[in-house]
Amino acid sequence: MADKMIRLNLMTFPHPLDLTQFYPALSTYSVERPFSLDDFRDAVGHFLDGNPIFPKCHLIEREFESPEEFPVSSFQALLLDEYPNFYDGFLLMSVTYRSDPKIQGIFTAFPLSMQDGYRCYRVHQALMGTMKTGKDQFRNAEAIAELQLQTADLDRYLPVRKPTVDEHEAISMMPWELRETVEPAVKIGPYLEVVKAEFIKRSSENLLVMKNATYGSDLLFGNHLMFLFVPREVVVRGSGNEIRDYYNAQAVENQKRVAQLETFEEIAAAGRAVLPGIGSHPRRFGVNNYGDISRYDGSDVDPARGTLVRYQWHMPYVVSRGAASEGSGMHMTVTLNGKALYFLTETR
Repeated sequence: MADKMIRLNLMTFPHPLDLTQFYPALSTYSVERPFSLDDFRDAVGHFLDGNPIFPKCHLIEREFESPEEFPVSSFQALLLDEYPNFYDGFLLMSVTYRSDPKIQGIFTAFPLSMQDGYRCYRVHQALMGTMKTGKDQFRNAEAIAELQLQTADLDRYLPVRKPTVDEHEAISMMPWELRETVEPAVKIGPYLEVVKAEFIKRSSENLLVMKNATYGSDLLFGNHLMFLFVPREVVVRGSGNEIRDYYNAQAVENQKRVAQLETFEEIAAAGRAVLPGIGSHPRRFGVNNYGDISRYDGSDVDPARGTLVRYQWHMPYVVSRGAASEGSGMHMTVTLNGKALYFLTETR
C-alpha cells in the first residue's frame, strides 16, 4: 500500500513542480545551546543517503530578533525570499533568536506531492535526534526493507522541476490568515464536535478530511495522504465519533481502490483525477489532524539538548487556496504533551 500511495500522490499534483505545491513547517525546541549548520549538514546527510525521492536539499540558517518576528503568516513569503533553488530538493533552515539563545527551530519546505505533513514532522524529530546522538535516526534503509518498498522505478513518477517562478506562483501572502489557539487536548470525538460547529457556522457543504494512509509507518519520506469527503447531511446529524466512523469507512474503500491500481497509466490517471475531484465539491471545510505526536517530542534521549515545545505549519496554496472562499475554511491541529494546537483559517 505504501508503494502505491506514494506513486498516486506523486501523480496527483501538477507537473512540473512549482512553489504553490510547497508547504512550510517549523518545529521549535528548547535547547542547551543551538546546533551549528555543520551539525544540520551532517545529520540531514543520513536522510538523503539512499533516499529515492530526495537526493539533496538547500540548507541555510537565519537569525531573528524573536519568535514574533517569524510568525506562521510569514512562512510563505520566506519561500520566495530564501529558496531560489526550490526546484532542487527541499529547503532546510536552522532558526535561532537573539532574544533567547536556548530556543532553536527546524524549518522545512517540502513539495506536498513528495512528502506529506505528518512525515515532515517526523523528519524534523529524526533530524534533532540524529544531531543529539550522532547516530542515524532516520533509518531509511530499514524502513524500505521492512515495507518491501519498490524504489527502482520511482523516478518515473517524480515531478519535473523547473528553475523559474511564474507570476501565478509568486505568492508571498496567503488569501487567508491563521488564528492560532492552544487548548487542553481532547479525544477525536470532541475535537470533531469543534470542527462540526465551525462547519455549520460557515454554512459549509463538504467536510474534506486529510488522512494518512500509513500513519504508523516508520518510513520518513513520501506522501501517504488520502482526501476523504463527508457530506453536509452526515456532518450535521452525526456526533463527532459518527463523523470519524464515516470517513474511516471511506478510507477503507479508498485503500481498496488504490490497491487495484497496477500500471503506471492507471496510477497516473487516478492521481490526475484527485484535484479535480476535490474541486467538484463546493464550499469545502478541510481538516488536517496530526493526532498526538508527544512520543516524538525528543524527551526520550538527552532531552536537555533538544525537546520540542511547538509545531507550526500550513497547507500549500495548491490545496488551501479554496479555504478563503465563501462557505469554506480549514482547521489544522496537533496534540503535544496534553496541549492541542489549533490553526483555523480566516479570510483576510
